[in-house]
Amino acid sequence: MSAAAPLPSTVPEKISFATALKNEGNEFFKAAEYKKAAKCYKKVFLYINGLHGSDSQMKGFMQAMGASSRWDDTDDNVKVGGTEDEEAIKKLKVDVNANLSMAYLKLEDWSKALQYADASLAVDPTSSKSIYRKGLALHNLQRNDQALPLLVQANEADPSNKSIARTLQVEMFSGAFGS
Repeated sequence: MSAAAPLPSTVPEKISFATALKNEGNEFFKAAEYKKAAKCYKKVFLYINGLHGSDSQMKGFMQAMGASSRWDDTDDNVKVGGTEDEEAIKKLKVDVNANLSMAYLKLEDWSKALQYADASLAVDPTSSKSIYRKGLALHNLQRNDQALPLLVQANEADPSNKSIARTLQVEMFSGAFGS
């Protein structure tokens, strides 16, 4: 994303710009550049929440709003042009928070992974990816009594996801969730 590019002004332009940032983050993620991916993902919220500014401005804004350790905003406070825009914004919030959760799982920052999984689930409580990622974060935080039901729930919601099934099987058989 070029700094010289004009800032989007309409809701569809903001959604398009945010989607491009998400895709850029996905490319960094595929290249195992998880910190760069997380930075792109966080910038998405500048556009889907109707805000513009630098990273430091966004951090300052979120601290002023009482969210000192997280930049996302799960409130739908963007004035949108209709249901299609609302759905696109909701999907971006769910997907980007889920992607941030995965990036922080890869970076082994379990607390942030949990935080972003929770942010995704606040928008869509049925997101199997976010349920799974929350379960993984909780497991890595040694909160296995909370992790197991989430992993089972994610597996039931998405039985074709081999990662979920494999994690659940390995963890159950390894005794990690024993009483």
